Amino acid sequence: MSVAITLTIAVAGTLSTGAPAQAASTKTCAVDQASVYDICFDGNGDKFIVDDLRSDGMRAVVKWKAMDGSGRVGQCADTDGARNGPKVCNYDFKEGPRNYVIFQGFVQDGPRGEPQFLSWAYNGYISPR
Repeated sequence: MSVAITLTIAVAGTLSTGAPAQAASTKTCAVDQASVYDICFDGNGDKFIVDDLRSDGMRAVVKWKAMDGSGRVGQCADTDGARNGPKVCNYDFKEGPRNYVIFQGFVQDGPRGEPQFLSWAYNGYISPR
């Protein structure tokens, strides 16, 4: 039995115990660059959270695009050094059940440096499903 199948069975067993329902999570976080930086989007408040985790002189950045009909794009960067706590950038996106943001993290040397350690692209829902 593979690990994925075992995990699915374990989760399914947990869900069928009759525990009280909990509110859906509003936060989507990257899982692929955790030793270099952490990035998250929190749909509750339309916030990006970026945290530089490596003392290498680079800044940690999350680049985003709103898929809400506005065409907005932007970046949020943690520029005050590693392990000083995350930078939170608060935006106001158009609410809607089909609206989301696409975001990706990386590190770079200054504001115009070449992006390094690019994360996968993630979707974060503006109105949690």
